[in-house]
Amino acid sequence: MKTTKTNWINHPSKKQLILLTTIWILGVVLLVISMTNLFKESIFQGKYVLIYFLLIGSMVAIVRLYRNYYKNA
Repeated sequence: MKTTKTNWINHPSKKQLILLTTIWILGVVLLVISMTNLFKESIFQGKYVLIYFLLIGSMVAIVRLYRNYYKNA
C-alpha cells in the first residue's frame, strides 16, 4: 500500500479554506489601512499601484484555492 501526500494548495480542506480566507481578508484590510491612511484619503490614486498588484496577486491565489476545493469536492 502506497501512501500519497496531498498538497494543501491542490487539495485544500474546508477548514484550511476558511482559515486562509480569513487571513486573506484581514491582510487585505490591514494593508489598505496601513498604506493609504484609509480614513483620510482614497485608495483609488495613482501612487497606490503597488497595492493594486499585491491585492490582485493575492486574490488570484485565493480564487485558485477555491477552484481547487470545488474541483476536488
